[in-house]
Amino acid sequence: MKKIFAFLLTLALFVTCAGAAFAEEAGAGAGTESVALPDFYKTYVDDYAATNCVGSLETSDGVKYLHIVGDEGTSDAYFFPENGWGPTLDHPVLLLKYRSAGGVGQFFFTTAAIGAGEPGTYIDQEFPESGTEWKYLVYDFSKNGFACFDEEAQKVVFFRIDLNSIEWMDYSYVAFFKTVDEANAFAEDEKAGKVTLIDETRISPVKYVVSPRGSDPQNFVNHYSSAIEFTVPEGKSFYGYVLSAAPTWNAQENSNLEATIYAWNNDYDTTVEGTPLGTFLEEQHADNINIVMNFGVILPPGKYVIYMVAEDDPIGAWGGTIDNVAFDALFYFDDTEEENWFPYSEILLLDGTEHAIELPTPGPTAEPTEKPTAAPTEEATEIPATDVPATDAPATDVPATGEPVSEPTANNGGEDKSGESEGKKGLSKGAITGIIAGAVVAVCAVVAIIVGVKKKKK
Repeated sequence: MKKIFAFLLTLALFVTCAGAAFAEEAGAGAGTESVALPDFYKTYVDDYAATNCVGSLETSDGVKYLHIVGDEGTSDAYFFPENGWGPTLDHPVLLLKYRSAGGVGQFFFTTAAIGAGEPGTYIDQEFPESGTEWKYLVYDFSKNGFACFDEEAQKVVFFRIDLNSIEWMDYSYVAFFKTVDEANAFAEDEKAGKVTLIDETRISPVKYVVSPRGSDPQNFVNHYSSAIEFTVPEGKSFYGYVLSAAPTWNAQENSNLEATIYAWNNDYDTTVEGTPLGTFLEEQHADNINIVMNFGVILPPGKYVIYMVAEDDPIGAWGGTIDNVAFDALFYFDDTEEENWFPYSEILLLDGTEHAIELPTPGPTAEPTEKPTAAPTEEATEIPATDVPATDAPATDVPATGEPVSEPTANNGGEDKSGESEGKKGLSKGAITGIIAGAVVAVCAVVAIIVGVKKKKK
């Protein structure tokens, strides 16, 4: 009986100690878990627009970033971390991770109530030469007279970073926080490796120019329909279509655009009367901001038509270069092909077809009908009938190779893509189970002792 008692007591002590050690390890690990991304956050793979400069995705020492180079001789290069995005009354503190050649740039923005270039819409900023060392710039706009922090200014329409004459800048991410302390804390966590900047597994399409900007804009509200016909090449998949810097002819309340995409079926008329593959809605569009049409579906190589209907206030597109249109693209107003105008636009494609759906087989149709063609005009179509012309727009000259952009969604919403948030402490289920098991064995040992004592008394 003494040997049985000794064995049970030893087993109880072992299980209890093992459970405690496991619990201590779990508690220590909780303090090093990944930190959640902030609510207002964009990285180098998110959509952006650029003027007088071009960006390319690069990797150095295992770190990915967007390398932005100003056009030769320019003194007015700038880029948007993302269209329609910037500081707010609740999140006025900027954190920018960057490297640069050094020089004086600017932070610049507009709102629905304050026009571009008015007092308080730009602030000069020194960007020191950094070489290969990454810099973390923290800037509190609410303390520096930025006009967007007047309650009457309304939402920031766009926020941009002006390189001006700075030769180059490497851009990793930009985020906005409620306080300076929050921004500094996030920067320290990121330096310590506690932050996963992006989800490497997410799908990242590449942006290609369909037609570079080259002519006056057209107001789609002046037509009952607008449409783009284009071809996705073999080996690629369709992800989305971009009307670049789409104008509204100054601030509007209800500039809306509905779009539907169809697979080509014999001819234009038959195609747009067929079954939609996906739909898109742009509501309350802001002047000169990209319209990124994502239809919720990835499509295989082939010919497609995007059919658009504009409603309420003005909304349209800047003109492209009619003799420089890629992807076999054509444009239609009111179901009639336009021979003298095509929108300044880009297309989002994926390499390969593994994510694409299988297209439904169309039903039998009548003989193809000949597409009507608008009569040619001697001059480019004038700006639509409005009291004011469209404001200047960012001219995005994206190279043919394109650059990665993220899935066209809203901001990350604070979602932690790399694990649970920091500060989640306590014992794991395994640790608790181990402690309980040890306690049970200990009780069994006590019971064995009592039984042995009773036997001796007999």
